[in-house]
Formats: sequence, structure tokens, C-alpha cells
Amino acid sequence: MEENKTSNAGQGLGIAGFVLGIIVLIVSFIPCLGLWPFMIGIIALTLSTVGFILTNKVNAPKGIIIAALIISILGCGNAYRVYQNTKEFPEKFKKEFKKVIEEELDEDKLKDLEEAMEELEGEIEEITEESIGEAAKAASEALKEFSEEVEKISEELNEEDEK
Repeated sequence: MEENKTSNAGQGLGIAGFVLGIIVLIVSFIPCLGLWPFMIGIIALTLSTVGFILTNKVNAPKGIIIAALIISILGCGNAYRVYQNTKEFPEKFKKEFKKVIEEELDEDKLKDLEEAMEELEGEIEEITEESIGEAAKAASEALKEFSEEVEKISEELNEEDEK
């Protein structure tokens, strides 16, 4: 009796590609990761392809490897699609923001806003080194008076404790 032995060549690569493919497929929905999921997907796709080539040579089972190829391709495609959408997002946001500002703010509101900003700029310009120095002196004097009051109260409490 002759036993029919099947080879496991390429199965490890297929499993690694499958696991990475699943990770990429899940992580690819996170837009802030940029092209990182895509690059990991390329690694998963490479592992799966090499595993597929090895299993073809020795006529081994290919089920997990085909699944790994499909998952890796889906993960790479989704990662690239999400990256393209997030790359266009700032321009879309800028256009929509400008549109809303133009619709919501009429000329009277813009004029009021400009006047308020000019008034605020005037107040900021009034702050000089001299005014900061005066404020620091006043704070120093207030702190000195406060510490003297704390010492008086502390002495009074110590006298009451001694009685």
C-alpha cells in the first residue's frame, strides 16, 4: 500500500499572509494611519503570493492561501481608498467651511467682527513692559502683606495654644 503524503510547503507563508491580511483589512478603516496599512498589506500580499507559488510546485492544498490572497487584496484596496479620501478631505473641508461662512455671515456681522478684533488689538497694544512691571510690583506687595497676615495669625494661634 502506498501512502499519499501531502506537503505543507507554503502553508506557513499562507497563514502569515492571511493573518496580516485580516489585520490590514481591519486597520485600513482608520484614516489617520495614512499608507501604513497599505504597506503592511503589500507584505501580506507578497507572503500569500510566495506561499501560493510554493504550493503550486508541490501540489499542496491551497485553500488558506487563496483566502489570504483575497483578504490581502481587499485590505490593500481599502487602505488605498481610505488614504485617497483622507488626502482630499482638507480641501473639501476648506470649501465647505468657506461656503458656510459666506452663507452665515452677512456684511453687518463681518463688520461687527472686524470692529471687535480691532478693539481687541488696541487692548493688546496697551500692554507694555511698564504695565507688566507695575503689575508684578503690585503682586509682590500683595504677597508680602499676605505673608505678614499669615505670620500674625500663626503667632496668635501659638499664644492661644500656650494658654
